[in-house]
Amino acid sequence: MLLSQFGRNPNPRVAVYLRMSGSRQNPRSPDQQLATIRETLNRLGLNWQVVATYRDDAISGRYYRKRAGFQRMLRELKSGALKADYILVDTFERLSRAEDNAEIRRKLAKAGALVLTADSNFSDPSSVSGRALSFLETYRASEECRLKAHNVLRGKKDSVRLSYWPGGPAPFGFRLQSVMIMRNGVEEVDHRILVPVQELKWIILLIFTLSAEENLGPLRICKRLNSHPDIPEHLKPFTEATVASILYNELYYGEMVWGKNCTGIIEDVRVRQSLPENEWERNSEFCEPIISKELWQQSMQMIQARRTKTTASNSNICSTSVPQPRGVALKYPLSGLVICSSCGRSMVSSSSSAYTTKSGEKNSYASYGCPGYRSGACENERRVPESWLRETVITLVKDRLFPSE
Repeated sequence: MLLSQFGRNPNPRVAVYLRMSGSRQNPRSPDQQLATIRETLNRLGLNWQVVATYRDDAISGRYYRKRAGFQRMLRELKSGALKADYILVDTFERLSRAEDNAEIRRKLAKAGALVLTADSNFSDPSSVSGRALSFLETYRASEECRLKAHNVLRGKKDSVRLSYWPGGPAPFGFRLQSVMIMRNGVEEVDHRILVPVQELKWIILLIFTLSAEENLGPLRICKRLNSHPDIPEHLKPFTEATVASILYNELYYGEMVWGKNCTGIIEDVRVRQSLPENEWERNSEFCEPIISKELWQQSMQMIQARRTKTTASNSNICSTSVPQPRGVALKYPLSGLVICSSCGRSMVSSSSSAYTTKSGEKNSYASYGCPGYRSGACENERRVPESWLRETVITLVKDRLFPSE
């Protein structure tokens, strides 16, 4: 059996890792973690040499690759730039809350450093008792997230039932109004409710009227709004996504439908999953309406009719589909990587209708354009030829990887 790495170096070099989850948490948390680690070292009489400190602020422990401080620590361990026997953390939750906590321990151990926690007095994680404690720490780190999520979900559902705002920014056209209460002689905020902004009600009504009566989609509504002389400039530009979120939101006729989706993190990617309707929480009198329910339903009927027509058209064009790997653009490999120089949006690719050249070849013209230009949110009207850009990028990559001698 291989010997344990713990205790083999009488004067170990250690690195400290600190993390706080969000900007709304105690900003002193990382400094408090560092103080606790140092106090524990002094109390145990351990004269270990702290050679590096890594820190991640305002990022969840469920992420792995997105934590710059953690990734730098792992990278420097692997490269040998950091020579440390142990990684010290206040509690294991500071290091990770991901489902694959044990794998993170193994990665660090493989890079040559054991994870020690101050709340266990830096006990040997490779001993029998240490392995048992490591298992409990790993389970506790992920299970605590599940319990917190359950409690938060329960509280938000109760808020919806009571017509209290469950959290997050108010939708366009609404503002949050605090409801105060006296507790122990001190006035404090009890909850918040949604209240329509009177100056914006006509814009919401215009959006739904254009959708319901003129059968305009979000893109064409954006153009109308961005060119409307009576809409203040500080509200512009409207984007296609913003208008679409307004059209689908039941809050504008006074009803809250909460819990249509749930989210989770899988391999550092936030994944959204639809929930069955029987798990939604509804409150038909959640807030003061801005439009009538009939107008909202008429708008949704138009949206559904356009969607049905588009689906039928697409099915006639192509009756069979070829599965594509996730995250791989087979037709336009630079999709998502071309950025608009004016507004910073990711440019999208589109193709012209197929045409026949003089030589008899069938061809189409593909190019990248800023999606903000179509809605009037960006002034960049330039389109970049897809084939030229692809060839240019590939040539640059080849020259970098295989420079000519």
